[in-house]
Amino acid sequence: MTIGTNLSFSKLKTRLLLAATLVGYVLLAAYIHYVSLRAPYIGLELRPAAGSGWTVSAVEEEGLASGWEIGPGDRIARMDGSPKPRLIPAESGVILSRAGRIEVEKPDGRKLEFRSRTGTDGIAQAAFSIAMELTMLGIGLYAVRTQPESRVIRSFYALNWLMALCILASFSAERSVSDLVSSYASVWLPYLLLSFYLQLAFRTVHSRFKKLRLAYQACSVLFSAYIASLIAMSLDVPKWLEDWMNCAVIGTLALLAVLTLAFWRSFDRTEQNQLLVLFSALFLSLLPYTFLYAIPQLARGESIVPIEYTLAGLVPFSCAITYLLVARSMLDMRLYIPRLLVHSFYLGAAFALFSLAAKGMSTLSACLLFAVFALLTWGYQKSLRRFRRREERRAEWLERQKRLLSVRLGGKNGADGGTDSRRELPDMAPFGRNLLEAQQSERMRVAYYLHDHLLQNMIFLSRDLEELHDTGAADREQVAVWLKCVYDSQRDIRALCDDLYPPIIDQGDLKEALQWLLRTMKEKGEIRMELAYELAPGEPANESVKINLFRAVREYVHNVFKHSGASGMSIRLWGDRQAIHCTIVDDGDGFDVEAALRPSPEGERRFGLLSAFSQIRHLGGDTDIRSSPGEGTTVAIRLPLGEEVRAHA
Repeated sequence: MTIGTNLSFSKLKTRLLLAATLVGYVLLAAYIHYVSLRAPYIGLELRPAAGSGWTVSAVEEEGLASGWEIGPGDRIARMDGSPKPRLIPAESGVILSRAGRIEVEKPDGRKLEFRSRTGTDGIAQAAFSIAMELTMLGIGLYAVRTQPESRVIRSFYALNWLMALCILASFSAERSVSDLVSSYASVWLPYLLLSFYLQLAFRTVHSRFKKLRLAYQACSVLFSAYIASLIAMSLDVPKWLEDWMNCAVIGTLALLAVLTLAFWRSFDRTEQNQLLVLFSALFLSLLPYTFLYAIPQLARGESIVPIEYTLAGLVPFSCAITYLLVARSMLDMRLYIPRLLVHSFYLGAAFALFSLAAKGMSTLSACLLFAVFALLTWGYQKSLRRFRRREERRAEWLERQKRLLSVRLGGKNGADGGTDSRRELPDMAPFGRNLLEAQQSERMRVAYYLHDHLLQNMIFLSRDLEELHDTGAADREQVAVWLKCVYDSQRDIRALCDDLYPPIIDQGDLKEALQWLLRTMKEKGEIRMELAYELAPGEPANESVKINLFRAVREYVHNVFKHSGASGMSIRLWGDRQAIHCTIVDDGDGFDVEAALRPSPEGERRFGLLSAFSQIRHLGGDTDIRSSPGEGTTVAIRLPLGEEVRAHA
């Protein structure tokens, strides 16, 4: 069941918004990172000097000049170079945001020259920022592309997108655009945190908090409009707004703690564990921001740690949410998270190398960087190939397990001498471990069947019903798709029940069960089938004999359809006073019986054969196979009746 067949206007709108947000983020991030590396923010507050020129009045901590030997009272003797000097008007004068070269005259008459070049630390910070941004965007993008209809998943993507913006702005050495991005992101972050937390943790009752979410949303809109008015009037964002946003984040965290405690007893144990993980991840991720930046800023106007380092905890928070979504079967990312990390590392490292190359260097250094880039690309490609091989091996392994659950039978007379190869089955005692593996493989097959069919349908229904719960609107086309999903699930359950234990066995005798088996198999292939049932009505009377004989015949019939390449097959059952006899003959490709029972070079064993043999031998019977590659196969089964069966049952 795929959702691509039911693209509605809302889904198309979601995809368009997704594309718009990604394109906007890429353009914005490219500009900010480029300016940060080519023209980093200097951060010198200047006032007019006596006569002419400028005098330094203050040095901003986040500026490049904070690492230079410049202090208040120094006179700017010259500023030029590339990038061209840029002065931003401020309340007390101007701010020198960028310049290629600055010459400063100290009060003692010394002259010092500084160049605004991004050092190794700046490049490392940019690479670290890019890696975190790509990780968060990659997780959010995969989630929303997988389930675009889920309101929770869309909120998760929006939260990741906004947190990536916060990281982008905080690590930036460009201030004009980054300050605006930071202001808007800080305005909307409390609302998105609250909204997503309520949707994920209080899915069944989150409508109770509708007024609370609307109040948060209204505040975010008002503050956004206020910031827009400041931009229109070319005014700086006031300090009180930053303090208000810090209070909003701390208050939101406290509010979520109160709500979690208030509703704790209404959740079951599993939900309580997941809620504990969610709140712990949120609290721990914002712990550095709260106690090392926000509270010190509110208390004394100065933080203990720069904000960019306190926001690094947002990445583990996003990963913790991903874990919860996977635990709730809303996402399946176990195979994709390593890939996201590899992509993020490669792109971040490549960006750092290109940034180093753009600074200008000698030929030897350029060759060395190229060698590092080539080695990095080789490792990246090798990692991707390794992931692909792992997925291919996993798919092959699953297919092999399914095949091993089927009987690989076929038959053939000797290709050279024309004589039949008749082989009695070996003692089954050495194959006890193989039978245990066969049981485990059967459980795995059922588990993967449930995951790939029923669980996917349930996930599809749950997210569509979640959308219906939120919007209260559903059209006839959506309802039709839901009904089809339910019908498909019913069909899959019926097919699984028939495969595990067909009800026809209890409802009728062995003849009716075999006729039903042949009718269902005719729908799967063009093999000609004949049934000669010569047992007396009601035979076999022993239920254990009837059930296990049917299972054995079904194993062999399935094997003929899957592997033999036969065009015809016949089944004959007859009995005497001591036993029931059954022969299954096909004109397929055949196989080597001894090779089928031996371990393969890869350790593979024919579990289907062993399982069928075990069922027959458990009842005191025996199985005989006549086959060799190139000719048909004959399988003969003998099951004893009466006291002999009861002795083995």
